Amino acid sequence: MIRSSLAGKSRRLWWVVLTVSVLVGAVGGGTMWWVQHSRQAASQRFVVTADQPRLYWLKVQRGQEMLVSDPLLTAPKDDPAAALRQAINLILSTPPSGLTTAIPNGTRLLNLELKNGAVYVNLSREFVSGGGSHSVIYRVAQVIYTASSLNPQAPIYLQIEGQPAPPIAGEGLVIDYPTTRRQFAQDVGLPLI
Repeated sequence: MIRSSLAGKSRRLWWVVLTVSVLVGAVGGGTMWWVQHSRQAASQRFVVTADQPRLYWLKVQRGQEMLVSDPLLTAPKDDPAAALRQAINLILSTPPSGLTTAIPNGTRLLNLELKNGAVYVNLSREFVSGGGSHSVIYRVAQVIYTASSLNPQAPIYLQIEGQPAPPIAGEGLVIDYPTTRRQFAQDVGLPLI
């Protein structure tokens, strides 16, 4: 009788230890998963480092084209994606007096999203039509610089009709996917502004 009482207590103790071990493992594993995923989500958010987006245009000065920027003062402060959509749509329209654009007429913004810390800009196929290498470099620069104006270090995914941008206008300009303002400027020899 003593033996069966001890055997019963041993079995119960074994089940208690097993149950506690399983619970500790599940809670610990769940906690580790939550910590890892919450850190990953926080690191993938789009970080805004500027007060307002900037519009990048072209200006001819002393016979040379150069990128110049204007602040977008009417952009929504609490929605960076909406602010960048507004900025891109403005550079796709008629430039202000004294400035010009290299972006072909009829180019439309199909979508702009901020995800995983990056800016995804999807333009219509008109963006890749016509122009020489100089024009192509400046049109891409206008979009990349404007899209990265809230965070100049943000990766930019430039898409045409939902696909990574192809070499543009037969000029062979291949855009890294993604690219950054700094990388693009280095690749084409533009100043980093």
